[in-house]
Amino acid sequence: MKIKLILLTLISGMLMIGCTYDVEDTCDTSNVTYKTTITGLLTSYECYTCHAGTAPLGNINLEGYANVKAQVTAGRLFGAINHSPGFSPMPDGRPKMNDCDISKFKAWIDAGAPDN
Repeated sequence: MKIKLILLTLISGMLMIGCTYDVEDTCDTSNVTYKTTITGLLTSYECYTCHAGTAPLGNINLEGYANVKAQVTAGRLFGAINHSPGFSPMPDGRPKMNDCDISKFKAWIDAGAPDN
């Protein structure tokens, strides 16, 4: 009887671990667009609070596709959001973006940072 209880406990634990892993391991980067995904992330992480308007911090303006694309082309956008060495980590003074959101930026950049 004790062996059955131990086996049931072990199996239950393995099933719960398997389910938890599946939930955490989902990040869809297949349909990343500038107009929806990228601008949505820039808004949700409050990037425009500092990097928009007539006097953006660090002289980095992220308003509009042309400005974002310029940061991508210069290699600064991904380095900053990924907290890569040699870049000012963004968002400044706040936690790093989650891995899935960084992966969405990377997928968009790797696709040529299209205006889509």
